[in-house]
Amino acid sequence: MTWHLPSHITFTQTSTGAVLLDTRRGRYWQMNDTAALVIRHLTEEEGVESALADLRERYPEAAGDLAADVHRMLEKLEAAELVVR
Repeated sequence: MTWHLPSHITFTQTSTGAVLLDTRRGRYWQMNDTAALVIRHLTEEEGVESALADLRERYPEAAGDLAADVHRMLEKLEAAELVVR
C-alpha cells in the first residue's frame, strides 16, 4: 500500500521534527523527529517499508512495535486528511 501527501498538504522539516500545513484549511500539525522521518520517506516516494527499515536501524529495541505504531500514526493522519492511500 502506497501512502502519500495530498496536493493541499505541505511538509517542512524543522530542527525538532516537522510541520504539515493544510493549505485548504490553514491549519498545521507539528510532528516529532520520528513522525517526520516517516513522512519524509513518503514524500521522497520511498514508502512505509523504507521508513520502517530506517526506524528499526535507529531504534532496534522497539523493532517489534514499530510497524503497528507507524500504521496507527498513518491511519490517524489519514483521518485528518493529511495523508492518502
